[in-house]
Amino acid sequence: MRTSFSGFYGVSEDTIGTVLRSDDTIFIFDTNILLTLYRCEEETRNHFFDIWRKVKDKSWFPHHVCLEYQRNRLNVVKGSRDSLSAISKKVINYISELKKEIDGDAFSQTISRYSNLRGEIENLFEEIDSCVQSFTEQSISIRNGKIDFFRSHDVIRDVIDELTHGHIGPAPENQAIVNELNKVGRERYKYKTGPGYEDSANKKNEFFSFNGINYDAEYSDYYVWSQILDHVQFNPNKNIVYVTNDAKSDFFYKIDGKVRGPNESLISEIKKKGASEFLLQNIDTFLHHANNHLNAEMDESTISELANASYMIELSKEQLRKAFVNNVKLLSAVTHSLIGGEKNNSPYESYTEARENLKNLINELKVLEDAPTDTFNNVQLAEHAEMKRILKMKINSLGRAVDIIGKNAIDYVRLSMESKLEEKRD
Repeated sequence: MRTSFSGFYGVSEDTIGTVLRSDDTIFIFDTNILLTLYRCEEETRNHFFDIWRKVKDKSWFPHHVCLEYQRNRLNVVKGSRDSLSAISKKVINYISELKKEIDGDAFSQTISRYSNLRGEIENLFEEIDSCVQSFTEQSISIRNGKIDFFRSHDVIRDVIDELTHGHIGPAPENQAIVNELNKVGRERYKYKTGPGYEDSANKKNEFFSFNGINYDAEYSDYYVWSQILDHVQFNPNKNIVYVTNDAKSDFFYKIDGKVRGPNESLISEIKKKGASEFLLQNIDTFLHHANNHLNAEMDESTISELANASYMIELSKEQLRKAFVNNVKLLSAVTHSLIGGEKNNSPYESYTEARENLKNLINELKVLEDAPTDTFNNVQLAEHAEMKRILKMKINSLGRAVDIIGKNAIDYVRLSMESKLEEKRD
């Protein structure tokens, strides 16, 4: 049965190690992996480049991956710069809103009863303004300067050019080939054959041209997949490691929101074309396996940063909003206790609650990391990696919240005001 239905079977950890180390393995990084490198710290990016160099001679890129990278690069740069700049702008706006609130009727009687209080409040805001200015210059402007590729040369693309040189597949020869792919894609999507059908509705009316050939964005994922299949057919008996952060069900099989492994249709189809083994991995899973089998020596914080950067790209705006609001509820309580208003938990109670939650999450992660994975199949490994990834993101998020509660009153104000504004918008 395993021979006839190989797409339904996973691979062991030993097989994964063998595949990663094999000279007969081809590594493919999706467009979203390349674009993630514009959304992280410079040191983190360089760590990833070091791993890429280890497998450079065994890597290969579908032409459409590189085309999508070039088409989206500047938009991603702009988005990254805008997101960074928005942080300091929001802090300034919320401080301004707080000043208006303090100067308003709600606090005027209280302030008037203390002769020196107004001056002390003014001094407080002067210190806050100075801190915000220092933060903007040292934490925001410096990072933005390193990805200001509108006015300066794109050094990230230089490295990507170097590492992809000689490893890019051919472009479609003519329009007829793309038209046929569109036709096949429509049929595949009708029967929920991945990849690409999950994005179909959102990209229905997106079209573009390159080098005299017209493309339908609706079929971009299928263009990439078809080029991978062609490459496998001309290079049979190779292992394929495809790293992507596209976590939708047209790539991965899920039950109750949990990843159970690659979509069966992908495994079956690529093996039918001649692949020996097929590993579909997100960046988190790939980097952990690279540590175990390629001597990557990448620390957990770097892996988490790349995984979180990629994860945030995939989240919808509504998901981000909900996550943010949930994360700042505890901080809002602390803010009220600092500036007045509604009564909530004391700072100590809030801090203690956050620390206890963080401790519990860390213990959960330790249990997962200590679990014996040697006998896990690919499905179990994928689920195990997904659970660890989610826990790490929660730990990182709550850890930052605990640090804010314990150390930085300015962030209390910023996060509380952002929560209020989000609630008003809702």
